[in-house]
Amino acid sequence: MAEQFNFDKMIDGQEEHYSENKFLNKFKKFGGGLGYKAMHAAATLFVALRSPDMSKANKLIVLGALGYFIFPIDLIVDFLPLVGLTDDAFIILTALGKVYLSITDEMKLEAKQMIDSKFEAQ
Repeated sequence: MAEQFNFDKMIDGQEEHYSENKFLNKFKKFGGGLGYKAMHAAATLFVALRSPDMSKANKLIVLGALGYFIFPIDLIVDFLPLVGLTDDAFIILTALGKVYLSITDEMKLEAKQMIDSKFEAQ
């Protein structure tokens, strides 16, 4: 089934819906509200997306999840206390589960370092 899709074409236009800068801004603003596991999952997906070893099919899953995370309109509004980021966390954790076998220990470590560097001053 994967052979029917032109993954290169799908991934090439991703900047319209996802950008590294938008992700980092949203991550910095709302990351703490996700909880550590979801925040680490988002950072891991972010790192994995940049890996040349990640399959194009998995990159599409990651792009969808991170695109939803940074998209300003959600099913549940992000700033609502306790429930605002539950949809984002669910999407991120589900995507991580789908691509988990493609995630390396190096990606996990880089994600942890990213979290530590973004939140060490707070």
